[in-house]
Amino acid sequence: MTGTEEKVAMQASAGQRPHAEIRRVWPRDGHIRILGTVVTGGVSDDVPVDKSWTLRLTSRERPDLPVETGAQRFKGRLVRTVTRTSPPTPRQLYFPVVHDGARFETVVPVRRLAVWDALPSEHWDLHVLATRGGKKVTLRVGRHLDDMPGKKQIVKFPEQYEAGVAVLPYYTDGDELSIRCARRDDSDRSAT
Repeated sequence: MTGTEEKVAMQASAGQRPHAEIRRVWPRDGHIRILGTVVTGGVSDDVPVDKSWTLRLTSRERPDLPVETGAQRFKGRLVRTVTRTSPPTPRQLYFPVVHDGARFETVVPVRRLAVWDALPSEHWDLHVLATRGGKKVTLRVGRHLDDMPGKKQIVKFPEQYEAGVAVLPYYTDGDELSIRCARRDDSDRSAT
């Protein structure tokens, strides 16, 4: 098999796995709006869930923070009140998802990714989470059923800027959606 044939075969198998299939991505006006359909075996999955869907963004570069006890949280709040410092950004961020059967819509505010402790370059992977029949369901957000493999090289979204951070949704090599954040100074922004 050639490299292209392997990608097409990989794309076909990815479309059969349960995932959150993207219909539209709209990065504008300080938000990234994502519309999609939950898919199992290549078809819409209308099976009800126990709890509402949630979008989870997971940073590849950011370390996990230790879980704080109640006393540590109180002390942290007190210190932040006195010193006016913010807590570090967690490795995972969560956003609500509106769903109607298999269809879903979610919005990621760019300001939530353009954080005070932004890394020089950071990548966030997107997953849709729910509970079904008492079991956790985690689905990667991507676009596999459109017969267009290799979106990373084809589809380009506009960057949005907030607090010196450029925020850009993009497709990975596996046609999944991720978001790249990169610190930019004003000279970098005017050059692009």
